Amino acid sequence: MGKTSGETTFEDIKRMTQTHLCAQCEGALVIIWNQLIDDYELVCGRDHQHQGYQAILSGRQAIARGQGDKVLGKGGQKDMESQIAKRPGLINRLPSHDIATHQTLSPATIEQLVIFGAQVGLSAVLGHCVIYFGRPYVTIDGYYYLLNKRTPDVKIGCRPCTTEERKALAAADDDIWWIAEAWEGDTKLPTAGYGLVTANEQTEMSEKHPGEFRAPVVHSHPQRMAEKRAEWQLLRKIVPLDIEEVTNE
Repeated sequence: MGKTSGETTFEDIKRMTQTHLCAQCEGALVIIWNQLIDDYELVCGRDHQHQGYQAILSGRQAIARGQGDKVLGKGGQKDMESQIAKRPGLINRLPSHDIATHQTLSPATIEQLVIFGAQVGLSAVLGHCVIYFGRPYVTIDGYYYLLNKRTPDVKIGCRPCTTEERKALAAADDDIWWIAEAWEGDTKLPTAGYGLVTANEQTEMSEKHPGEFRAPVVHSHPQRMAEKRAEWQLLRKIVPLDIEEVTNE
């Protein structure tokens, strides 16, 4: 592995055995030697035919994505959302700044974001939407929340692009590409999302803060950033927003 710096290395997949699970069955991941590709491969320990990986979620992330029952037990998600409605400070992920411009958000803008979230069946308090360049932007957690509410049988899996896929994408050696795919049961859906982190993004220095990287998170975690971009691109394709969708629960 790791024929170029943009490709996934053995150390990358070794780390992923600790940070990810199988997307299809949530089984632990293991590393095997695949003779067909003459390389190491990260696979599901329960079934090597399963495809895609999902990052292990914290308890708060699981609740934000509508999967609170997994960490709190049956009915835990509904109970938690009821508690949050009664005690808004219990979990408060309302943004205070525009994530692109870093400008402080006015109380009126935050209120509008809360209204927007409700209109599409989401909760700004749970971090389902933020402000990006002055406009409402649905986060990965928000899209997952809608997905789990509408079609909980659909699973999302991400993985680094293979050498062949990188060639098809005309990927530069130092570019990092991930792909996100979806399954309903054992059937793969005919839609994919791609996440790219360019070599320039990883190394570009800040003009405002000399000696610092322009995007420190991208510099420190380029693989994870490419993975999240792939997830978001796929989710926005298979989970269309309905501005008239207002929850009455």
